[in-house]
Amino acid sequence: MRKLTTAGLICLEDDYRFVYKIAKIKYEEWEDGNFRYTFSPYYNVIDILPDRLFQGIPGLDLSLRKKVYVRSNIVPTFIAERTPSDRREDVRTLLEKNGMTSLNRLEWLIHTETRYSGDRLFVRPFDGNDSVEYYRQSMYDLVIKSDDVCRKLLQIICFGDYLYADDVTIDDESRPYYYRILMSMYIHEYERKRAYRNLGIEKAKEMNVYKGRPRIITDPLLFDKIATDYLSGKISWQSACNMLGISRATFYRRLRNKKKDKI
Repeated sequence: MRKLTTAGLICLEDDYRFVYKIAKIKYEEWEDGNFRYTFSPYYNVIDILPDRLFQGIPGLDLSLRKKVYVRSNIVPTFIAERTPSDRREDVRTLLEKNGMTSLNRLEWLIHTETRYSGDRLFVRPFDGNDSVEYYRQSMYDLVIKSDDVCRKLLQIICFGDYLYADDVTIDDESRPYYYRILMSMYIHEYERKRAYRNLGIEKAKEMNVYKGRPRIITDPLLFDKIATDYLSGKISWQSACNMLGISRATFYRRLRNKKKDKI
């Protein structure tokens, strides 16, 4: 019997744009109409998250510490509260906006631009790798500028990846320790730079020389190609933004404008 399988990653983004990998979610549907959702939590990341950021995955009791949570022939709370029902009147319009012809609720959640307002969780495509292991002589080999080392290390920590270098090892045992230290350092420096920047803006306004941030110029052909890859699920929004050199908000805004122009 043939089976349709869709896989994604439940992620969380904090105020400093660090992305945390919370769980792998898989949807399987068979020809006879039976279906199954499975959730595989990444406890090595969940355990470092403060309560103010993460209150759990709706519908799952993570205190049970199960490796896999299964929901057969039942739409889980996590899916139901943030995806359209097949009975919704405008479901066809919603599907067309996401380049879909039929309702696969997990696939819709992966590709939609809409974020659920009840928490910080969202879903991105699963690339087949549960984690990445970095092997370097030094942690400074991770980036070109040494100033970016702290952010890169935090990206590794938050996404559940691993680093093995002569000067530092980030694994599940050391992850909470490095997270507390590096996040504290990063936030302190971030707030210091923001305060300094805001002070400069206020001074510029007083002198009537502040013009705001200039609009980022993007090659329209390049944007069309990357937008097509994103809408077809080939790349994530993070990859699209990195390739274009723009923020997520800018990417989604231009994507909406592009769709309006077509209409």
